[in-house]
Amino acid sequence: MCGRYTVLTEDEIIEVRSLIQALSLRLARDEAGHEAGHDEEAQEIAPTNRAPIVTSDGNTLAFELGRFGFAKWDGKGVIINARAETVKEKSMFQHYLKTGRCIVPASGYYEWKLPQEGLRKKVKHLIKDKAGNLLFMAGLWRDGKDGREFVIITKEPYGSVRDIHDRMPVILRIDRLEAWLSGAMPIEELASLDYDCDAEPCEKIDGGSEQLSLF
Repeated sequence: MCGRYTVLTEDEIIEVRSLIQALSLRLARDEAGHEAGHDEEAQEIAPTNRAPIVTSDGNTLAFELGRFGFAKWDGKGVIINARAETVKEKSMFQHYLKTGRCIVPASGYYEWKLPQEGLRKKVKHLIKDKAGNLLFMAGLWRDGKDGREFVIITKEPYGSVRDIHDRMPVILRIDRLEAWLSGAMPIEELASLDYDCDAEPCEKIDGGSEQLSLF
């Protein structure tokens, strides 16, 4: 699953802007960094934090802020992930597949793994693009009681991530960003999208946190 990831640095925000402009679409990002309260260095984004997402109204793109996680129906906690294999069957997500597709840009994301059976401490791993490129994760957004909020769509792991966790975010290649946002990409395609990443242990050993999910 994907419950922690790294927010963008200023240089990476510029790269996102350039990539989106290359699609001949407008990118608005006037106050996103200031409103988010982020430092210049990449930070860890956890559930309920506000972070940049890319949305589309069908004609233009917007780079705006959303709260990580859909508020649960009972008001207790948030749902942060939706499974690609079942997302269109779940009432919480069905509507937003048509009206609320988004992209969640990140430098990388985190997962935790027990280094060996019998040990209680999990080792935190940073998962990034092999060439150091940005990751563009498929997501859904909606307007909640406390403002815009989003979830990250996950799938079965691919490549080296299989050794770390049984889920990973759906990561979109550059040539599929517009298709996802416009609705042209079928939902069924998400589960089959492969994207190989590098997974490296972080120096810090952490107990991690439970990943919240409907499933």
